[in-house]
Amino acid sequence: MFGLLSPWRTFDNVVFYLTLIVGLGGLVGNGLVLWNLGFHIKKGPFSVYLLHLAAADFLFLSCHMGFSVAQAALGAQDTLYFVLTFLWFAVGLWLLAAFSVERCLSNLFPTCYQGCRPRHASAILCTLVWALTLPAVLLPAKACGLLRNSTRLLVCLRYHVASVIWLLVLACVACTAGVVLFVWVTCCSTRPRPRLYGIVLGALFLLFFCGLPLVLYWSLQPLLNFLLPMFLPLATLLACINSSSKPLIYLASGRQPGQREPLRVVLQRALGEGAELGARGQSLPMGLL
Repeated sequence: MFGLLSPWRTFDNVVFYLTLIVGLGGLVGNGLVLWNLGFHIKKGPFSVYLLHLAAADFLFLSCHMGFSVAQAALGAQDTLYFVLTFLWFAVGLWLLAAFSVERCLSNLFPTCYQGCRPRHASAILCTLVWALTLPAVLLPAKACGLLRNSTRLLVCLRYHVASVIWLLVLACVACTAGVVLFVWVTCCSTRPRPRLYGIVLGALFLLFFCGLPLVLYWSLQPLLNFLLPMFLPLATLLACINSSSKPLIYLASGRQPGQREPLRVVLQRALGEGAELGARGQSLPMGLL
C-alpha cells in the first residue's frame, strides 16, 4: 500500500512546488504591470480593464501562495482558503468577459461605440464587478458549508446552481466575443488589427485551457474530490499559469523584434492607449479608477 501511495505523494509535491514557482513569477509580473499601468502609463477605456485584471490576478496568486504555505506548515486543510482564493479568480473571469465584449463591440460598431459610450464606463463597470462578485461567490459558499460547518441542502443547491450558471455564462460570453472578434478581423474587416487584439485572444486562449478546470472544480467539487483527488492541485496549477502568463502576453504584444527597450516602454506600447509616460504629467493615479 505504501508503495502505491509513494508515487502519488511525489506527484503531489511536484505539483505543489511547481505551483509556487509559477505563482511567484506571476506575482512579479502582475506587480510590474500594476506599477507601470497604475502610475506611469496614461490609461484609456480598455487598459483600465487590464489594470483591474492584473489586480485580480495578483490577489489570486497572493492568496493561493500564502494559504498553500500556511497549509503545508500547519498540516491543516480549510475550505475557507479555497473560497477566498476562488473569489479573486471569479473577479478576473468577469473582468475578462467585460473587456472582451467591449473590445469586440468597439471593433464591430466603431461609430456607435465612440458616440454612445459614457466616458467613465470602464471604471464604473470594474467597480461593479468587484462589488457583485463578493455575494456571487460568498453566498453559495456560506450556504454550502464552505465558510462554516452548517449546511442547508436546498438553499445550498439553489445558490450553487445559480453560481455555476453565472460562471459558465461569463466564460461563454468571453469566448464568444473572442471568436467573433477573431472572425471579424480575419475575414470581414479591411482595417488594421485593433489595439489589444493579440492580448484579447491570448487571454481567452489561457482562460479556455487553463482557467476553466478551476471553474469545473467549483461546479463539481464533492464529486471531483471523491473520484479525482488530484484534480484540485492540477486545476490550481493551471489557474496559476493562467494568471501568471498574462504579463508575458503583454510583453510579447509590445515588444518590437530586434530592439532592446526598457520594460516600461514595452508595457506602454502594449497597454497604453495613446499613452505617455507619467513623468510628463499625464498619468492617472490608480485611486481615480
